[in-house]
Amino acid sequence: MMWTSIENMKENLNRIALEIHEGDDEDDARPSMPGSNSVANLSASPANRRISRKFSRSESPTYDYHGPVANGLESAYKSEIEKYKAEIKRLKESEAEIKALSVNYAALLKEKEDQIGRLTEENGSLKLNLKSSDALAGSRHSSRGSSDQSLTSHHKTAAKNDIAGTPFGNGVLPRHDGLSNGEIIGGEKELADLLEEKNKPLSSMQESYELQIKQLGMDLNKERRKLENIETKLKEEQELNASFQQELNFLKVDKDNRDSEVAKINDEMNQKVAEIQQLHINLQSRDNKETDKVVEDLKREIAALRIENNKLKVQSSSVSPGKEAMERSLQKLENDLKETCREKDKAWLELNRLKQHLLEKESEESEKMDEDNKVIEELQQKCEFQQAQILHLEKALKQAVGSLEEVKICNDKELKKSKETVDELNRKLASCLSTIEAKNIEVLNLQTALGQYYADMEAKERMAEDLTALKEELSRLSGLLKDAYEQSNTLSRDKEEVLIKLSEAEKRFADGKNRMNKLEQDNEKLRRALEQSMTRLNRMSLDSDNYVDRRIVVKLLVTYFQRNHSKEVLELMVRMLGFSEEDKQRMGCGSGQQGSGGKGVVRGMFGLPGRLVGGILGGGGDSNPPAGSMTSDDQSFADLWVDFLLKETEEREKREGGRGGGGSAGEASSSSSSSSAAAAAAAPFSSSSRGSLKQQQQSESEFSTVPLTSSESTNHYFSPFSTPPPRY
Repeated sequence: MMWTSIENMKENLNRIALEIHEGDDEDDARPSMPGSNSVANLSASPANRRISRKFSRSESPTYDYHGPVANGLESAYKSEIEKYKAEIKRLKESEAEIKALSVNYAALLKEKEDQIGRLTEENGSLKLNLKSSDALAGSRHSSRGSSDQSLTSHHKTAAKNDIAGTPFGNGVLPRHDGLSNGEIIGGEKELADLLEEKNKPLSSMQESYELQIKQLGMDLNKERRKLENIETKLKEEQELNASFQQELNFLKVDKDNRDSEVAKINDEMNQKVAEIQQLHINLQSRDNKETDKVVEDLKREIAALRIENNKLKVQSSSVSPGKEAMERSLQKLENDLKETCREKDKAWLELNRLKQHLLEKESEESEKMDEDNKVIEELQQKCEFQQAQILHLEKALKQAVGSLEEVKICNDKELKKSKETVDELNRKLASCLSTIEAKNIEVLNLQTALGQYYADMEAKERMAEDLTALKEELSRLSGLLKDAYEQSNTLSRDKEEVLIKLSEAEKRFADGKNRMNKLEQDNEKLRRALEQSMTRLNRMSLDSDNYVDRRIVVKLLVTYFQRNHSKEVLELMVRMLGFSEEDKQRMGCGSGQQGSGGKGVVRGMFGLPGRLVGGILGGGGDSNPPAGSMTSDDQSFADLWVDFLLKETEEREKREGGRGGGGSAGEASSSSSSSSAAAAAAAPFSSSSRGSLKQQQQSESEFSTVPLTSSESTNHYFSPFSTPPPRY
């Protein structure tokens, strides 16, 4: 990629040089360019590379390079840096060439401006000649008319003829004789001929000057294009320079990364050396401790053997029969001593071998350390050399940037000066052209004033009046059109808003219809469910007198056996289950014992209020009449349960109304509460009509002889149990 960019830059520079040479061939008046030897510089780029390489080597500090430097790493960096230096030099040369081209272009602009100034001067001189010829023609005309009239009258008629443009001044005939009028007409013809003869060369000269001006404009456009091409090439060269600077920055980053890697390697080497030294110290201390322990153990064994030997000798001297045994034991001990000595020698040999092995390892590690140190030194030398090269390149780059800035400042100043001169010349040219145009207009006015008539003027005035009237009418119609357009826009907006509102109202109407239909369907479903539930309630309330909750029976039996066959519990069971007189006599219960005892037991068992239990058992409360059976003949169990709930709600509402402090308010609240309680009592029946059928089927499957009653639906909503219990 780098080589392709360099080749592209070379081709661009060659093109610039060819264009400069072609410009020199076309225009010999251009000054010599200071940077015209760009091709020679380009051809000498390898020599410049070699010189820069030698210069960088001579200026860089000398180091003793070893193994890795000879492998080509440093040479590769040097070659890349030299390439970048050569590219920078070439960029500087191309910038110098571009500056020279800009100077040449400024010189060309100055030459063209001088030519334009000369042409304007010639045009002015031609205009002066034309004015003098016009003055001569006027003097001749005045001399011919002075023979038949006095000087004052002749001047008046000449002024009238010049202003009016016809021999009939303002429609009034001049008061002269026929000879003077004939001479005047003949003089006018001669003047017209003279003016035509003089205008022919003037028109030809004007056409030639216009052609020259067009040619100069074409040349200026060409020069501007060339300058634009040169500026684009300069921008390309600047972009290449920026890319080279980026590559230099990348190289610096690589160098910093390598320095950090070398530092990491040094740290790792130092850590490894410290670990090796620590291991060596540990091995030495361990070996010394082991040898000391072995020697001490051997010394202790020798001392013990000596002591035993002395004891044995004493014993042998004292006891002769055991002498031989003692000698044998001594021999054994001596053999053991020899073996221990041999083991000691083996241990010493192993210790020496380990020491030698450690020394060999230390020597190898020291050699490795030396090699690593050499590599580190070489890398450090490389880094220092690269740092020196980078510093040198940075200095050169700073100098180049400074020179570029100076050259840019000089070019800006020159461009400003050239622009100022061009602006001044343009101003002068514009002023000259304006004067020329003014004079041409005057000449044209004088020529056309001879052939104009008042009728044309009047027609023009009429046309102008008609035009103004038409313009006014057009403006009025355009205003009306704008108003109509605005009204149409407002009407279209109002129409859109009305359509949107209409669509929203239609949607709302459709939604309301759908909701009404849904509500009607739901209402019909609820009515059907209510009718079904009411029929079921009426049907089930008739059969509810013969059934009792199974859990109550279970609880009564459990409490009966828990309380050691309590008589109260037995009486309660008799009353709830409706025993006959024979069954009562068999159970040993009297028929007269009823009332509060049973209520207390049920209250203790189920936590229900006394009035509710009394209503269930048919005991002696105020709400239900006392009877031996469970309920009265006219009322079923479900009816008693609903009456009890209504009375409870009425009493609660009365208590709340009494606390609020209003008799009428209390009556209203009691009436509303009674109605709400009735609705609440009816609601579960209507809502749980479908569920009660399923519950009946389940209970009939479990207890085929015990069907459910309507009290299940009521207990499902009001009772403290979670599910309605089956009843016997």
